[in-house]
Amino acid sequence: MKIKSMKTALALSAILLFAAVGCKKQAETVAPATTDNSALFEAQSVAIVDNADETYNDAIALGGNETDAFYADNDGLPEAYVMVETDMDDAGFKRADNRYFACIKKLNLSDTQAMKLRRALRAYEACKAADIKAHREAYVKLSTRIENSRKELVAQLRNGKITKAQFEEGMAKLRKDFEISLRYIKVSFAKNLKACYYKFMSATKEILTERQWKAFVDCYR
Repeated sequence: MKIKSMKTALALSAILLFAAVGCKKQAETVAPATTDNSALFEAQSVAIVDNADETYNDAIALGGNETDAFYADNDGLPEAYVMVETDMDDAGFKRADNRYFACIKKLNLSDTQAMKLRRALRAYEACKAADIKAHREAYVKLSTRIENSRKELVAQLRNGKITKAQFEEGMAKLRKDFEISLRYIKVSFAKNLKACYYKFMSATKEILTERQWKAFVDCYR
């Protein structure tokens, strides 16, 4: 009887040990997957934010000839930085042409998610409001200065005071001046705008389900 009891006890111990090892392995298998997903989602969010920051810091002058003024597309502000709460309404999203909203609309958000997204947009708008305002004011001053110089060059060309070659040389200098000055303006606000956008993208990630976030990233990046 003692031998039989001992064998039973050993068998039971083996079963318990096997179960414990199995649970441990399962835990080790599940935990890294969750961690990996979190790391992946964070990396995707950072990549989206970095892309917007790079776009913002580009300073490319458009136009700039005898008839057209120099300018930067959308005052030098990327689409991602000018989103506001009023881009949403109860019937859907007004700015369907905006890539962010176009991608979000495909996800069939619940009413609760839409409400949270509106709140996130409101916070994002407030976060960047001062910097966007200051950027635009600085941009207007820059555009006015460059345009006055361009008009002066045009007048000199048409009055025969400078040659066409001299005019083109002067316009090239103005273009360079515009781009350098615009880049300087952007450096002043880039850090704060990027931080605000990061908070907004983090909020978006938290509002969406895992499936929705994956679909959003595939659409938006």
